[in-house]
Amino acid sequence: MKVTIILLLLAQVSWAGPFQQRGLFDFMLEDEASGIGPELPDDHDYEPPLGPVCPFRCQCHLRVVQCSDLELGTNPLKSSGVENGAFQGMKKLSYIRIADTNITSIPQGLPPSLTELHLDGNKISRVDAASLKGLNNLAKLGLSFNSISVVDNGSLANTPHLRELHLDNNKLTRVPGGLAEHKYIQVVYLHNNNISVVGSSDFCPPGHNTKKASYSGVSLFSNPVQYWEIQPSTFRCVYVRSAIQLGNYK
Repeated sequence: MKVTIILLLLAQVSWAGPFQQRGLFDFMLEDEASGIGPELPDDHDYEPPLGPVCPFRCQCHLRVVQCSDLELGTNPLKSSGVENGAFQGMKKLSYIRIADTNITSIPQGLPPSLTELHLDGNKISRVDAASLKGLNNLAKLGLSFNSISVVDNGSLANTPHLRELHLDNNKLTRVPGGLAEHKYIQVVYLHNNNISVVGSSDFCPPGHNTKKASYSGVSLFSNPVQYWEIQPSTFRCVYVRSAIQLGNYK
């Protein structure tokens, strides 16, 4: 009897395959296939921890993060807190929004790669031409809801590819200079200001200059200017008459 048992045990050993060294990852795959895994807490609201998330408008690779979206709005930020050239190292930065803060001027030394700059809802009182120098790619400039009363001559010339200018809800008393000479600008928001006079050459060059893009939107409502006193030729370079928004003073 003992001889029979020993022979059976030897037969089982001989049928088994040879031992192979296996890594931890192999056993993990087996556990996953068999449904065996680490025990989870009984709490049904348990959520597995998430890994690092790449910020919006950014490209992430290993430990390198390249961003084109920069939001600094709704912070207790002052102009003294934004150093000259603070963004110069961001060579691919295309969008900056610093809204609803305490800055009183446009930051200096902005990167030339910018295509959109939004500075709405601040305490800016003047558009300084030097602060826009070098922004050759800027297409949209938002300066609504500030306290701007002056736009320096040459400001728009420093943004030669600008297409939209938002200066509504400020303290302007006249149409900013340089619009008539600007080649690409198409949308200008100037409503809710203190503009009392609009000249026939404020928006369009003399005659019919085909080198200037036609306006697709001009807003002048809620200004003290009497709209019936504005000469019809003032908007000779507007694409359609419905693009002009005039109205009574607030």
